[in-house]
Amino acid sequence: MAHPGHELGIHGWLSHMRPAVSILTDGSGHSSSGRLPLTRELLHSLQVPEGPIFGRFADREVYAAILAGDVGFLISLVNDLAGDLVARRATAIVADAAEGYNPVHDLCCIIAGAACDVARRDGVDVPQYEYAVADGPDSLRGEAFELDDEAFAAKMKAAQMFAPALTDVGELLARYGEQAFRRETFRLVEDWTTDRFAAGACPRYEHFGEERVTSGLYARVIRYREHVVPLRSALREWVESTQCVF
Repeated sequence: MAHPGHELGIHGWLSHMRPAVSILTDGSGHSSSGRLPLTRELLHSLQVPEGPIFGRFADREVYAAILAGDVGFLISLVNDLAGDLVARRATAIVADAAEGYNPVHDLCCIIAGAACDVARRDGVDVPQYEYAVADGPDSLRGEAFELDDEAFAAKMKAAQMFAPALTDVGELLARYGEQAFRRETFRLVEDWTTDRFAAGACPRYEHFGEERVTSGLYARVIRYREHVVPLRSALREWVESTQCVF
């Protein structure tokens, strides 16, 4: 996951499966404080273990790595995640969907896909799935996990706990209604290296970035074609180079 709080979208499945959870950032955004303690408390209550990456970076550090084209930053994360997949003999990985809402969300899809390829090299075949974070629960088609009344009530209770710290919770509930979140859908990612946006299409985070540059919050805008695609291509080349057998 990119940020603390994303676990709410798949709360029922997490409670049932109890997979190790890795989170890239502390959720601090452009502020100086994150929301990792809330997530840690929630996962602990569900007896869900932390993965090898858990709030390791501030958001601004990840943004800086994207703008700098730092593929070494991604390779380090891929290696850590792939090593954990192999050690656990994982049967699947679930990551944020690449929805074009936030570049860090989309980066998680790329990191997860590359980690699956590296784990496969080491004899562990790990399929990759994604779930909606910013878009509605019905925005994806795939394998559905239906929550019973008890699991759904627990999910809504957790959402209310996060609501004061995470404004997206209230916005999503208001937009789609509580009942929409009774189903948790997981879509198989066939190829993490493919373009998710049509030629000329502009992901939402570019518009957000332009607004924040104008307001003085950020100095530069992260662009899909200029920044994200080259990073993905470089990571794919690195993965392919590790698959070579001499």
